[in-house]
Amino acid sequence: MPIKTDEYNNVCVLGPSGDLMGDECALLRKQVEDLIDKKQIIDFVVDLEKTGFIDSEGLEALLWLKRKAEDLFGQMKLAAADENIRKILEITRLDARFEMHPDLPTALKTMR
Repeated sequence: MPIKTDEYNNVCVLGPSGDLMGDECALLRKQVEDLIDKKQIIDFVVDLEKTGFIDSEGLEALLWLKRKAEDLFGQMKLAAADENIRKILEITRLDARFEMHPDLPTALKTMR
């Protein structure tokens, strides 16, 4: 499944169209590398509105994206995570590692 990308004032919004696992994670990493290399984008919001599940590979991809953005002095935030994803992040104790917002507009407003 493709990962939708949109740009808002030099912030890239990544929107997985399903569960974040397996091939989707590799696609996310490739798209982020391309955006950084070709467009110099360093700020990202992952819109999880259409994502209902994240496996360990998906969590690793989100952590990788966060580190990559921060290494470039950018930022990465999560938007619209449903109860299931919030619970997965809480159980894995990763909820404190990510800045989460209830929806995409709210997340975009917090970007510098």
